[in-house]
Amino acid sequence: MQARHPRSATRPLTVAVIGAALVVLVPAAPADAAAPSCVVSEARAVWDVGAGDLQADGAVAADGGVLTLDGGAGVLEPVGPTGSISFDGTLRYTSAAGVETTLSAPTLVIDGGAGSLLFDVQPDGTELIPQAALAEVDLRAAAVAEAGDAMSLDGVDAQTDATGDGADLLWAGTLGDLDLTVAADCTATGDTVVVEEEDKDAAAPGILVPLIVVGIAAAVTLVLAVGSVQRRKRNSARAAQPETVDDPRP
Repeated sequence: MQARHPRSATRPLTVAVIGAALVVLVPAAPADAAAPSCVVSEARAVWDVGAGDLQADGAVAADGGVLTLDGGAGVLEPVGPTGSISFDGTLRYTSAAGVETTLSAPTLVIDGGAGSLLFDVQPDGTELIPQAALAEVDLRAAAVAEAGDAMSLDGVDAQTDATGDGADLLWAGTLGDLDLTVAADCTATGDTVVVEEEDKDAAAPGILVPLIVVGIAAAVTLVLAVGSVQRRKRNSARAAQPETVDDPRP
């Protein structure tokens, strides 16, 4: 039987080691940068609410049917934009159903061109209704501007309309427009993550190259060692075979 060539026996191992080296050395694609998160530093909403018998307190002020929400805080993302802005203060009035009602913790939720005004609602003699959506705000015409680490959102004459629940829980009257002004400070945390990932990817080949070289060298050494053993075996087999003696007889 013909002995198997030592190179064929070790070739798969060599190919596997070299293949693994090539796979490891291929740099990984950096992660996509995350959208910046902007913390609201100033926010003001002036809303024509169509009612003059509102009693406001705290950061909420009512004057001649115009409701002002000031000192808002929250988090926004410029893309969209999306996020929410919360205000302090309370508002007391008589609802459309004739019930004395208190609104508190007003919140403006922004989702692209759509907005919602949420309140904690407490009609007299009933349980608190937390963060009920009472009015919708059309923010499609609002303008978003970014400059460095700052962001601004401005919406003028944004139309408002009562939601299904708001029609009963809000005051009698027709809701008017809302002017919104927001300033925010942005932190692009995603950029830091990407830089760190790129640094790791750049450093990885420098660390792994010596290990890969050692692995390849070990594979080559194994090839040579197996070849040497096979040659010794063949030589020993030849030496053990009896020599052929020519028969002198005719």
